[in-house]
Amino acid sequence: MRLAAIIVLVLLLMGGVFSAPVGAAGFTNERGLDRRNMDTSVEPCEDFYQYANGQWLKNNPIPDEYSVWSISNEVRERNFEVLKEILEEAAADKNAHKGSNRQKIGDFYATAMDLERIEKGGAGPLAGDLERIAKAESLDDITAIIRDYHVEGIPALFGGAVFQDLKNSEMYIIYAMQGGLGLPDRDYYTRTDEESAELKKKYVAHVSNMLQLLGDSPEKADQAAAAILALETRLAEASLTNVELRDLENYYNIKTIEEADVATPNFSWTEYFQALGMEELETFSFAHPKFFAEMNTVLDEVPLATWKDYLRWNVASGFAPYLSSDFVEEDFAFNQATLQGTEEMKPRWKRVLTVINANLGEALGQLYVEKAFPSQAKTSALEMIGNLQAAVGERIEALDWMGDETRAKALEKLAAFNAKIGYPDEWRDYTALEIGRTSYADSVRAAAAFEMRRDLNKIGKPIDRNEWAMAPQAVNAYYSPVMNEIVFPAGILQPPYFDFEIDDAVNYGGMGAVIGHEFMHGFDDQGSRFDADGNMLNWWTEQDSENFKEATQILVDQYSNFVAVDDLHVNGELTLGENIGDFSGLTMSFYGLQKALAENPVDKIDGFTPEQRFFLAWAQAWRRNYRPGKFRVIGPLSNMPEFYRAFDCQEGDAMFRPTEERVVIW
Repeated sequence: MRLAAIIVLVLLLMGGVFSAPVGAAGFTNERGLDRRNMDTSVEPCEDFYQYANGQWLKNNPIPDEYSVWSISNEVRERNFEVLKEILEEAAADKNAHKGSNRQKIGDFYATAMDLERIEKGGAGPLAGDLERIAKAESLDDITAIIRDYHVEGIPALFGGAVFQDLKNSEMYIIYAMQGGLGLPDRDYYTRTDEESAELKKKYVAHVSNMLQLLGDSPEKADQAAAAILALETRLAEASLTNVELRDLENYYNIKTIEEADVATPNFSWTEYFQALGMEELETFSFAHPKFFAEMNTVLDEVPLATWKDYLRWNVASGFAPYLSSDFVEEDFAFNQATLQGTEEMKPRWKRVLTVINANLGEALGQLYVEKAFPSQAKTSALEMIGNLQAAVGERIEALDWMGDETRAKALEKLAAFNAKIGYPDEWRDYTALEIGRTSYADSVRAAAAFEMRRDLNKIGKPIDRNEWAMAPQAVNAYYSPVMNEIVFPAGILQPPYFDFEIDDAVNYGGMGAVIGHEFMHGFDDQGSRFDADGNMLNWWTEQDSENFKEATQILVDQYSNFVAVDDLHVNGELTLGENIGDFSGLTMSFYGLQKALAENPVDKIDGFTPEQRFFLAWAQAWRRNYRPGKFRVIGPLSNMPEFYRAFDCQEGDAMFRPTEERVVIW
């Protein structure tokens, strides 16, 4: 029951991953823009994405081990080499102090890379789980197992998280949420088209294969897998859609323990929170009551044998990547190859590194920062943030659709923004986490239980404003509405994407737009529902709210008209937050650049004006061999007169929108 992925994605509203091109010698700014990546046979005002990136797209096909390939992948690959060196040195260090971060990540890595031992172990690390499930004789036994898995930080049947109270950001509460699905979301179960039906058949085969690896006969495994799909389908039909999950009100439903017990007589929340060590807890967010009503029903109606198979499937699926190769290969065949189109498994060291990043991110990150993060990058980023914050303030002051009352609140929120750069001021304390060299699965299990206990220990304590939701080595950034903060890890603040030694135009078009993107998440359709203190409440007048919705609806309609693949359109409503962030962030960064240029004027570089280099940097930061990626470039630019002026776009050009069709928000 670690911070559930769905609540992290929705509540933190993390920004997209950004990076920049690796340059080549022979150009004025080899670490910035490289003309050889461009397709100058295409006019910039016809298809700026192809103009900026055409040759790169042609020369960089998706590697077999990835389902998408982008500049951010290149940055991650370079980061991985640094992190691999750290892990290998730690694993080989026989003198690492016991209990130190170096010892823990070294033992974690060494055990995960001990293939001979893992192959001999097979499903051995799950023996205790399987024995207990086999002995279950009643519904009480089933719910007791589910409770204990949550204590260990292993999600089963439903999800949960410890997070700030959405309406009182000075305290932590527990959120109980929908979950229990083996496929990515509810729509995989509810769609009835031919392709979806075929995918469900493949999913049933995958579940059966996993159960056979646990020792079931093919006939028994097939029957169990079909029953598991039926059970999960019932849970899916009672779950909210991804669009509905973007409404933060759908996470906030405070109930007493007694009220929740009445709602689900077949599942005791009193016993659940006692198992978590939360005997004194009085209320929590019973976030998705429709889901829990169906959960209560299926607990009563589904046969005991199916529940036992469901739990066996859950534990096998959850731990498959940490077991012998037959489990690893079956997990890859469905979850990566079938669902994502990945043709080849990543090398083992990369897979292990990803797991350590997820479980001991700051322990590894502390060593990464010492090795790879220059202090000058932090200084330059802070200067850029200052310019962007000033530009945002000036834009808010000049808005003609926003009234004075809402404007004052918006400026108050902007002034309260906190920026975290590079790495935490206080590193996470892993003292209570014990990692040895027993098994890879044991290491993952210990880390999950540690994180669960760390989260639960927050209840009743002051909010930790120093906490980060990403490791320092992450190539990403995010905005948290409940903390009213923007966070930029060291992993993204590096060349070639961000380089304090190159011209401002490229840095503002790349990293500056990322910063602007995260700034503007504070004022998008979700962030605008939180005040300067991080509380979810309405600080807009009714008229200003209507004006905002009217403007953003144009953006929804624009993106919904983009065709991603064949006749499949972009879901403009689902992607609205990111689209607002892209468009508004790029706009703010453009005006932040003007402030920088006023102090340090620059003429053309490599034949491009600063404004042209700015837009090229944005486009090249988003180049990727993945078709929908182009819309994050052409979508914002087609609404910006600043782009038209930079490249002399005229009415009739494909990238040009008439004034009445453009979006104007911030």
